[in-house]
Amino acid sequence: MSDDIRIDARSWCEHMLSNAADLRAYQSMVRAAGCAVNFGRALRALRASVSLQTIKPVELAARSVQDDDAVTRMLVYRSCLRDEQARRELSLIAGDEHYRDSAFTQAQRHCVALGLLHSYSRPSMRDYHAWGRDWLSKRAAALEDLRLAAVEAETAAKAKVAEPVDQSRLEVLAAVRGVDPADEDFIRAVLEDRVEFWSPNVREIVVVPAFPEGGTSHRKDLQKGWAGMDGQALPVVLRGDVAAHREALVDRWPHAADVIDVVLGDLALREEVKFRPTLFVGPPGSGKSSLARAICDQIGLPNDLYNLAGMADSSLVGTSAQWSTARECVPLQVIKRAKSASVAVVWDEVEKASTGSQNGSPLDAMLPLLEADQAKRFRDLALEAEVNLSFVSHFATANSLDGIPAPLRDRMRILVMPEPTWAHLGVLSRQIVDRIARERGVDRRWFADLAEDEMDLVRQAWPGGSLRQLTRIITTLVDGRELIMGRC
Repeated sequence: MSDDIRIDARSWCEHMLSNAADLRAYQSMVRAAGCAVNFGRALRALRASVSLQTIKPVELAARSVQDDDAVTRMLVYRSCLRDEQARRELSLIAGDEHYRDSAFTQAQRHCVALGLLHSYSRPSMRDYHAWGRDWLSKRAAALEDLRLAAVEAETAAKAKVAEPVDQSRLEVLAAVRGVDPADEDFIRAVLEDRVEFWSPNVREIVVVPAFPEGGTSHRKDLQKGWAGMDGQALPVVLRGDVAAHREALVDRWPHAADVIDVVLGDLALREEVKFRPTLFVGPPGSGKSSLARAICDQIGLPNDLYNLAGMADSSLVGTSAQWSTARECVPLQVIKRAKSASVAVVWDEVEKASTGSQNGSPLDAMLPLLEADQAKRFRDLALEAEVNLSFVSHFATANSLDGIPAPLRDRMRILVMPEPTWAHLGVLSRQIVDRIARERGVDRRWFADLAEDEMDLVRQAWPGGSLRQLTRIITTLVDGRELIMGRC
């Protein structure tokens, strides 16, 4: 989470608080275990302020029900807040040999354990890992020097060379002779540049494989739209200056700064743009869809909005090539238009999609698109081929979580869209006036910012909350100016 456990903590608390039924069940288990902590209240306190004091009751509740994942998460938070006891306990978990992970994953866990044990005041788990990896890198270099020194000594002995091997170098190497040579394979695993941990730089990928020759005329018509792109690598969008992106977005959406920070945190670990599947939940008119598209536009990520309200079939994942109206899945349509492997789809009003399954459920059809492994090898019904949708980002919006199936909620990060208040009125009013000028093709200098008496009228008419309502009010004021000027 952008090297900031506070962002991670708030996001996790939002997730835990988002499902009232699960929260009640968890609280019942805590009470049955004899723990007096009010888990919901503790989560809200942690969401409001991340500190050792607010972490403690959440950890007590998690320990009482033996929720190992939550306990480990709290230990991570405490370790990054410089709690030495938590560091020691977490290092034992990180270095636990009972985990049946791959050799490479075990190596990464060992790096974290070393960092927790031997380094201090690290602000993030990535920094603890980096310390341990750096230490092992130096150790590996020392092992290699020892091996070379041994080879030199053996060669000199066989050749009966008079000059001794450089003694000062051997004295330095002697300081690390406690290293077990059997660790060499392990250290090589740590240093190996593997996709499981260190993502290589990706600048382009093949989305649609090369089409075979032949086939029906209908099939050729479908494939014609991909001429020059099938079997060819398409570019991947790179993140650019994330700090500049954040500044621009927060200027336009001051009330949603925390949400913007969480979403942009996905860009912290790699240059290529790929956002986690994210669901914005908030009241109508709060700007959920607009914010999702604004984030994509700011990054330079091609995007499209697909409204699911009233949709009663699974055509969003494409329709069969057997039909004359066959078409690709929605993400592929966006990729084809943009000629880019990196695109985003904003699924609007997901809670209003039909839950019937007579013609296929649209929400069930979305599920494989949200799974990384399945998206990488997604079989498109129209093209009858496996396509790579691994760089497609998914955003969704909903007025509430009611009506959204649990499998879909589980696959998406849920963020509550905050409502703007009068405190944000000055910035928002300027943004709305800017938009009115752009939409009417008029130089912005002809539209002055709202005067104080106009702002008073807005405050009287707008109770806060809906950006849609605020836009209507300000548009009416701007139109009133034009009428007055026309009469003059």
